Amino acid sequence: MAVTIKDNNRIPDLLKQLSGVKGKSIEAGVLEDGEQAMIAHVHEYGIRIAVTPKMRGYLSGVLGIHLRRDTTHIVIPERSFIRSGWDQNEGEITKKVESLVANVLEFGIDGPTFMDMIGKEVEGKLKDQLVQVSDPPLHPATIERKGSSNPLVDTGSLNDSISYKVK
Repeated sequence: MAVTIKDNNRIPDLLKQLSGVKGKSIEAGVLEDGEQAMIAHVHEYGIRIAVTPKMRGYLSGVLGIHLRRDTTHIVIPERSFIRSGWDQNEGEITKKVESLVANVLEFGIDGPTFMDMIGKEVEGKLKDQLVQVSDPPLHPATIERKGSSNPLVDTGSLNDSISYKVK
């Protein structure tokens, strides 16, 4: 009596499908230089700005914000959305990667597509986090000027500047 052994090992197929992934990485956040990158950096880490006579005049004359004479700095507090967006979603992103690996064989997803799907997932989580940040709250004068108490959402341009790239 002959015995036939059927090999169901699909690891070689998986490795072939994901061959475009080796040595690749994904960067996500505000990747372009310019105003949005500066704004993202300020919110991500906070900043302490020295008050100049010109700034004092602008705040008073244009915005109606009158600083005390002994105010030497304005502090914009840290409102992380990139680091906290990753930290709060890392487990969910890992689960997504694991589910996508399973789909590679089932649906024939190639390496570049696999990386793009992960990048889009991370980008989406960072954008969601940006909208959810509420602490520390804005100064009342800022809320009045913006018409909103959401610290990181004004025109939507910061959220729109969040992207990813596969390197």
